[in-house]
Amino acid sequence: MSPCFMTEDEFEDGYKQSVFYVDKEFKSEYEKHIAAMGHISNIAKSYIFKHWKLVKDWSNLEVVVEHGPTGDSTYYYAYKERIRTKDYPEGRNNIFLKFDKERKRKQNPVKTMDDVVLDPTDGDFSVTINGHEHWWIQDEAVIIIADYIEKQLKKQDEETSDNPKN
Repeated sequence: MSPCFMTEDEFEDGYKQSVFYVDKEFKSEYEKHIAAMGHISNIAKSYIFKHWKLVKDWSNLEVVVEHGPTGDSTYYYAYKERIRTKDYPEGRNNIFLKFDKERKRKQNPVKTMDDVVLDPTDGDFSVTINGHEHWWIQDEAVIIIADYIEKQLKKQDEETSDNPKN
């Protein structure tokens, strides 16, 4: 999400407040940030590789995974009602309810994360989800999976510390 400003001066002043503000060497700074994103993604691959087996519940992972060789995408998500039917009366012409029903019908929840492969020679990263192999997945999916693992492990640790019998 990008901030919104009403004047050109407000626009510039608003971005001057950012830790990413630059006023010269734009191409060089931009290239540094792109390189940094690649480094973060590669670190996330290593994190996933080391921690994925510790996750007990994958059912809330929502991610689009692109299979590198073909470019085919698979959308993994578990349906959660987002539309309150009391706010949208049942009817043939209700686009919101139709969209919600379609999401429910097409849901594709992650049931199992079956395998993770990191090729350290070139950084290629592959996953097998619900028995479906995805080779050389894109960085955005890597970041989403790493974030999910991190949050799940934190949640699992909190549940364990709250319940000493676990």
